[in-house]
Amino acid sequence: MKNNLSNKDAATQKVFAKTALNELRKSDHPLGRSLALCLVFENAKNQFLAASVFNLAIALDAALHIPSESTLAAIRIQWWSDALAKTANQNVPLVACLQSHYQSDINFLPQLQEMIGEWQVACHAEPRESSAGWAAAWRLVAFYLGHGTAAKQAAMIGRDLLCSTRGQKYTDSICNTDIKSFRYNDQKEERSWLYLTACLHRKLQRCPDCDLESARTLHHPRHDDPLLVWRILRWHFFGPPRKNNPCSK
Repeated sequence: MKNNLSNKDAATQKVFAKTALNELRKSDHPLGRSLALCLVFENAKNQFLAASVFNLAIALDAALHIPSESTLAAIRIQWWSDALAKTANQNVPLVACLQSHYQSDINFLPQLQEMIGEWQVACHAEPRESSAGWAAAWRLVAFYLGHGTAAKQAAMIGRDLLCSTRGQKYTDSICNTDIKSFRYNDQKEERSWLYLTACLHRKLQRCPDCDLESARTLHHPRHDDPLLVWRILRWHFFGPPRKNNPCSK
């Protein structure tokens, strides 16, 4: 009976993970598909948690940037904070997904609220800018995927990739890091998300004009890099891109 319950829980988690990843992949955010692809080699538990946190970050970005007035943005962001804190059954799938993690970790909600706080701060500045919020999201995901010692570097990668979606150049904040080390977390368990996002970070830095936005305009007509799936596979099986190579268009 216990094994049956365990198998049922595992199957349910795989369904939740698939749903969260699909939502991330199909989102309008320029990082959505890239992040979803960088999570494909993680286990279902990690996929579910990471995709849910990034989906929340995307929702908070929309709440921050869509309203014309900062007061309306603050109200929308506060709604997410209040909804996540409620104990009643939730009709919002993303809220329910995030709340499902509360049972296994009582600190998850306070950490989510701390992350949301970065977007709340951003409401009171002009222009409204969410890089601190995204850095907090990457730190949170890194921590829960076992990369606690690399959480600062994960936040830098997240901030830089966000800059790239805006056509902003960034310095290579992890240039002196052996990104192959990100293949393993602090418990020496094999992981892929942070390693693959570091590979993407290096790929964009190799050719500063090839950020996610300009690549869409200059190199191909589709909204996303059509070769990204193959790049992910190559990085995963054959190693990271080399430093300072000219971009292959």
